[in-house]
Amino acid sequence: MTAPADASAASTDRRPSLSPRRRRAAVGGTLLAAFGGFASFNVLLSAMPAYAVRSGAGPSGAGSLTAVLMAATLGVQPLTPVLFARLGRRLSLALSGALLALPCLALPAVSTFTALTGLAVVRGLGFGIFVVAGVTFIAELFPSGERGRAIGWYGAVVGVAGVLGAPAGIALARQEAYALTFALAAGAAALVLVGSLGLPRGPAPDRTAGPRARRAPRGTVTSLRPMAGLLVVEIASTTAYGVVFTFLPLTASAAPEALFAAQASTVLFRLVAGRFIDRHGGRRVLAPAVVTTVLGTAAGAASHQQALLLAGAVLFGAGFGATQSATLVLIMQTAGDTPAGLALAGVAWNIAFDAGTGAGSLVGGPLLSLGGPSALFPVTAAVLAVCLLVERWRARPPRPDDART
Repeated sequence: MTAPADASAASTDRRPSLSPRRRRAAVGGTLLAAFGGFASFNVLLSAMPAYAVRSGAGPSGAGSLTAVLMAATLGVQPLTPVLFARLGRRLSLALSGALLALPCLALPAVSTFTALTGLAVVRGLGFGIFVVAGVTFIAELFPSGERGRAIGWYGAVVGVAGVLGAPAGIALARQEAYALTFALAAGAAALVLVGSLGLPRGPAPDRTAGPRARRAPRGTVTSLRPMAGLLVVEIASTTAYGVVFTFLPLTASAAPEALFAAQASTVLFRLVAGRFIDRHGGRRVLAPAVVTTVLGTAAGAASHQQALLLAGAVLFGAGFGATQSATLVLIMQTAGDTPAGLALAGVAWNIAFDAGTGAGSLVGGPLLSLGGPSALFPVTAAVLAVCLLVERWRARPPRPDDART
């Protein structure tokens, strides 16, 4: 068997102190929670704009609700490591599920913009805790040599939840079946509570032996510096994601088919990339994954050439899925194989994902207005390519003649 090429913590990495049965229960619970939480989120994300407009908020109000939701998500994420340490894994995940589910139950009774905004804040807090908990807890359950496949499975479950949840929300909103929409979202969020029962009650055990593991974590800025290049690549890749999924429907008649192809390809290649990462290391996966994403993003300019557009969408999904798995594994390796390190990595990666997605949606509009799809998609692809070159330059090993004594 080929050893992972960048498992830097291999000498100190140990399996969690759980019996095989408890470990299987924890993995199953985390994956069940991932499906339920993301399905609930996607159902409401696609249905709430129409509900807000129907309630009199107008298009700007609908956009504000999504912005408030994501602002609350980003705001709570830096606080999650402290929450995990104090409440433990089970209660933290259960809390996130409750914050996602309870507003769904209240939505049928409210229609004012103020009330909808307040419920969006609550859901955003729950989602912020939930997304960090998911990637952190699944990583804690596996040693670094198996983490690629674990994160691949987690990403695939998340992708399936999106493929099912978003179209369901749109279809129900078009039928104005909002009571059913909110009930479906609440039921899906309840799966987070059910899944949390499989996790241990306490915080994660520290797998790294020795006095170094008992020291206080380094300052946040110092801890983030080694992963800065990877975070830049993650932000650039999710910026491309935000551009493709926001603006392709406005520029191409075949956008529904293309976006479905991209989502399906993402799910598949989260799984495929996970196996390659465990066998060959995340570094060997990252560069070809980003290059594939670049090609798929640039193909968005072919808005009137359906065959090329669909082929590009498949490439985009494959590259994007593999990039997400590779960046997350590499950032976790950089942060260190301790509960504090994994929590920091989960926070940083999720903030980069959300920030990049928002940036793509925000800056893509003016660029589309100025140059059309022939400018928007190639420029976005070029930015991602430059970010990869910068990360590769930062990660290169020093040459012997660069040493200073």
